[in-house]
Amino acid sequence: MKWETPCEQGFTVVVPYLRAALIQRMVERGVKVKKATKLVGLSATSYEKHQKSTKVKEILSDPVVSDMLESLVGRLVAGDRVEETSFCLLCSNSRKIFGLPPCPVL
Repeated sequence: MKWETPCEQGFTVVVPYLRAALIQRMVERGVKVKKATKLVGLSATSYEKHQKSTKVKEILSDPVVSDMLESLVGRLVAGDRVEETSFCLLCSNSRKIFGLPPCPVL
């Protein structure tokens, strides 16, 4: 078994799908894919790959995670500053979708 910190697990397992979900919500609000991928930091190719995943659908259908996503999308679209801890909380709440325990750091 490979030892990993919760953030390392999140970065490789959870974050790409969260970014794809963020982009999808931004596109639904009328933001062009190119602009959304640039804002979120995920390539258009990776977005297309992850966007079709059932994990993105699960993220978007979870009421708590979906509300947190909407709040984050609103700030990104408005050009407001996004605190890093906002994304950490989103990641921690999303970990259950991936069969991971909540982040013990938060």
